[in-house]
Amino acid sequence: MALEYFSSYSLLPRLIITPCFFIFLIFLLYSVSLFHVTFTSASTPTTSLLKVEQDQEAVALLTWKTSLDNQTQSFLSSWFGRNSCHHWFGVTCHRSGSVSNLDLHSCGLRGTLRNLNFSSLPNLLTLNLYDNSLYGTIPINIGNLSKLITFLNFGFNHFTGVISHQLGFLTSLSFLSLCSNNFRGSIPHSIGNLRNLTTLYLYSNKLSGSIPQEIGLLRSLNVLDLSNNNLIGPIPPSIGNLRNLTTLYLHTNKLSGYIPQEIGLLTSLNDLELGNNSLTGPIPPSIGNLRNLTTLYLHTNKLSGNLRNLTTLYLHTNKLSGSIPQEIGLLTSLNDLDLSINNLIGPIPPSIGNLRNLTTLYLHTNKLSGSIPQEIGLLTSLNDLELSINNLTGPIPPSIGNLRNLTTLYLHTNKLSGSIPQEIGLLTSLNDLELGTNSLTGNLRNLTTLYLHTNKLSGSIPQEIGLLTSLNDLELSINNLTGPIPPSIGNLRNLTTLYLHTNKLSGSIPQEIGLLTSLNDLELGTNSLTGPIPPSIGNLRNLTTLYLDTNKLSGSIPKEIGLLTSLNDLELGNNSLTGPIPPSIGNLSSLTFLFLDHNELSGVIPLEMNNITHLKSLQLVENNFIGQLPQEICLGSVLENFTASGNHFTGPIPKA
Repeated sequence: MALEYFSSYSLLPRLIITPCFFIFLIFLLYSVSLFHVTFTSASTPTTSLLKVEQDQEAVALLTWKTSLDNQTQSFLSSWFGRNSCHHWFGVTCHRSGSVSNLDLHSCGLRGTLRNLNFSSLPNLLTLNLYDNSLYGTIPINIGNLSKLITFLNFGFNHFTGVISHQLGFLTSLSFLSLCSNNFRGSIPHSIGNLRNLTTLYLYSNKLSGSIPQEIGLLRSLNVLDLSNNNLIGPIPPSIGNLRNLTTLYLHTNKLSGYIPQEIGLLTSLNDLELGNNSLTGPIPPSIGNLRNLTTLYLHTNKLSGNLRNLTTLYLHTNKLSGSIPQEIGLLTSLNDLDLSINNLIGPIPPSIGNLRNLTTLYLHTNKLSGSIPQEIGLLTSLNDLELSINNLTGPIPPSIGNLRNLTTLYLHTNKLSGSIPQEIGLLTSLNDLELGTNSLTGNLRNLTTLYLHTNKLSGSIPQEIGLLTSLNDLELSINNLTGPIPPSIGNLRNLTTLYLHTNKLSGSIPQEIGLLTSLNDLELGTNSLTGPIPPSIGNLRNLTTLYLDTNKLSGSIPKEIGLLTSLNDLELGNNSLTGPIPPSIGNLSSLTFLFLDHNELSGVIPLEMNNITHLKSLQLVENNFIGQLPQEICLGSVLENFTASGNHFTGPIPKA
């Protein structure tokens, strides 16, 4: 009984404790549950919203896909599921998993944009549908596209309707192309809101109305192409605000009125095409400010006035065809005319002879035919005449000899025939003459002047040079000529000037050089000539200048050097000459410059040197001279530069 009582008593606390524990357990579970709910609701909105956004993007693209034709849907077979960032063709995503770029250019897409929900693509940066078969209108809600979008290309499709004014809401756009479609109506004024645009292509549509003044607000534009439309009215003066513009195409419209003066403010322009319109009035003088312009098309308008004050016309490197009009001769103020590298045909018009102020005429690299007109000889201010790489025929006109200021004459690669006129020898300023690849005949025996200096000529001087027996002046200096001086050079008995210096000529100076008794100036310096100075050089009694310096000449200075009594300048330095200075050098009383430095000359300086009292510069450095310096060498009081170091002189220094 006691046991039962004890048991009953022991059960009571259990009965009391159990409900309390149960209540505590329920409370604990409730708290944990509440904490979990609170934590979840605080941490999942961003993730959930992003997932919703991704789902919306996928649904938007899939909805659009199903509206396209069957072939297009097959092409977009990778578009399935709910993750548009998972290997969907043409789709690129941000790291966050949201669609950033949709690039489906040249994919043969066929259908409309009616079922593309732009507002479901809130993070889109580029949309490229260029070159497809999309048609219909651009939905008015295109303004719902991401305000971050920078690139929008609907060009080369079959879109119709008007350009939505809502495009003006896409203020981050830098590239907008709606070209080659069938858009009609006017360009919306809201286009002026796109202040970040650098490229605007609206060409090849059916746009009408005028160009809005607001176009001038697009100050970042580099390229503006509104060509091939039905635009009317004037070119707005506000276009002058587009200072960064390099290309402006307004051609093939129905624009009227004057070309605004403000066009001259577009100083970055390379390409300006206003042809095929109904523009009137004069060409504004301000167009001359466009210093970077390489292409200017104003054809097929109703422009008046003239271009007679035009000084420069560069139309080179285009695809111009047809003939050069006779009217080119009316541009009498032209200094530079460059029509090269085109497809021009026909003859060079004789009226070109009216352009008396021309200094540069480039007609090369065309398909010009006929003969070079005699009138070319009237262009006496020309420095540079290039007619090469054409189909010109007939002789080189003798009148070309009138072009005394010509430094460059290119007639090569034509079909010219006949002999080279002797008048070409009158072009004494000529540095560059190219007549190769023609059918020229005859000879150059009447040529009096041949300047081929300062080029990159290589190879040896041909023996045939000796056939040019009328030459007075031969200059082949500053080239890369090699080999010996041909003995036939001795046939050029009329030569007064012979410049062969600064080449790579080798071998000895031919004895025949002594036959050139008319020579005033002989310059063979800076070559690799070897052997002795030929005694026959003493025959050149009219020589005033003799440069044989900087070669590898050896042997002694011939005593015949003393016969050159007209010499003013004798330079024999930087060779390997040996022996004494011949006493006959004292006969050269007119010498003002005598350079004998850097040789192996020896012995004493002959007393006869005292006779040379007009010296301004005497160089005896680095030889093996001994004895005293000539004491009367300074008596003329004109010696400015005298160096004699590197020798074995003794005695006093000469005094003035």
